[in-house]
Amino acid sequence: MRRTKTLVNSAIALLLIITIQYGCKKADQPAVAPEKPVPQLVEDHLTITPERQKIIDLFNKNKNARGEATGLVTAAAYRSFTVNYYGTVPNDIKALVNGEIDQLYTTSTTATTKSRMTNCPINVYNSPGQGDLFYTNGNVYIVNFSVYRNVHTGPGNVIFHELFHYLHDNWVSGGFNNSTIYNLWQNCRYSNVYPAGSYVLSNQAEYFAVSAEAKYCNTNRPPYNASTLAASDPNCSSYLSSNF
Repeated sequence: MRRTKTLVNSAIALLLIITIQYGCKKADQPAVAPEKPVPQLVEDHLTITPERQKIIDLFNKNKNARGEATGLVTAAAYRSFTVNYYGTVPNDIKALVNGEIDQLYTTSTTATTKSRMTNCPINVYNSPGQGDLFYTNGNVYIVNFSVYRNVHTGPGNVIFHELFHYLHDNWVSGGFNNSTIYNLWQNCRYSNVYPAGSYVLSNQAEYFAVSAEAKYCNTNRPPYNASTLAASDPNCSSYLSSNF
């Protein structure tokens, strides 16, 4: 009986020693570095759905190689911008387009930035459910008049926002994959300066365009305006000031 008890105690002691040694060895091992976040695909205003592709094809079909409108597309020039109107466009929509162009000229963006923006055609056509408001391949599309009017019930500039997608795509080194803008977006996401789910946090492209719209034109969503951007995300505010 005593011998059995001694063997049991010895076994328990040995198990305890092994457990302590394993625990110490595991504690001595370096911590595993967290994986880097997987880059998210650019989406929202930039995703080319089948409906949006129909709009793109429609405008391409009715313009010649130099971008001058023919057939059902009427090319209008406004303050150095080319605005392509497909079909009948109400006067209030034309006034909104012209007003947004007027506003971008009053912003504190540089003359170079404004000049670069004029290289991007603005295509206007009412096709509810087939594209709404988006940018792709060097063109801005405004193709849902109801949505466009609704935006103007508050602060915001659709054309300015979409033109910053154009600048991001064509005039920033690396385009939408620019590492500086990507890192600014990631830092902003992890700093929790904006409410979760805010559009500005959705991806690097929307982060850049929404921040620019807030800084130069005001908008109805975070970060709203220049002062809020400067207080919440000063690095982005400084980047915009230095480069645009």
